[in-house]
Amino acid sequence: MKSCSILTIKQSSFTYTKRGPFCAIIGKYLSVKTLFSFLNPPMSVLSVALCLVPFLILWLKKLGRVNVYLFIGIYWLANALCNLPDCLGESENSTLQLKIILLYNVLDAPLLLLIFYFASTGLKKRILFYLFLFFLIFEPAVIAWKGYNLTSSTIIVGVDGAVALIFSIWGMAEYFQKIEHNPFESAMGFAYAGFIFVYGFNIVTFVFSYLKRHTEGREANLFLYYFSLILAAFLTSMGMWRYAKPRLKHA
Repeated sequence: MKSCSILTIKQSSFTYTKRGPFCAIIGKYLSVKTLFSFLNPPMSVLSVALCLVPFLILWLKKLGRVNVYLFIGIYWLANALCNLPDCLGESENSTLQLKIILLYNVLDAPLLLLIFYFASTGLKKRILFYLFLFFLIFEPAVIAWKGYNLTSSTIIVGVDGAVALIFSIWGMAEYFQKIEHNPFESAMGFAYAGFIFVYGFNIVTFVFSYLKRHTEGREANLFLYYFSLILAAFLTSMGMWRYAKPRLKHA
């Protein structure tokens, strides 16, 4: 998930190297390029490490039989692998980065929809089932139309991000409607909060990267991307470690 997240900050930074509104404020007082060039390597390592934690918890607590936890673990493992080349000094390898961006953006929506699907019941679950089928047709159709490139990836990322944010907010709304929660609901509350943070921030970055014509701020955008990823992985890991159980009727 480096330049590959749903609204893929990595993608917007790698492709256009534009500057968002947050960077404009920071850049007034600090040398953005110098400061964030120094901070991003350790942030990249930390983001990869934390993205591996949900998958490790899945293994340590033997949660693999619960489908929603299984796909949460796979989702965060994919994000760790997506950002791993940066930790290995391949951040300037444009060919490798492009391949990672395109592949991750195709896989992101199906993985998320499977998480939401197995965490849901009733009407919401039926809606997610049809949405999953829609994406299985939508993504190949966009690629056939625009080609397997950043143009098609941008379209997929935009739709993917909107869907992810909607269902994350829906999940949190359901969580707050109850006063008491079982362990499964508590674990998913943390997961939804993490998704809202990542995809909400990514949508803002996506909009300003593609609608505004700034020319600087790649390093600052990457820093903010890593920060959102770290926080989301931490929230998900905390919820899984504290509340997730290997056998749940709901899941």
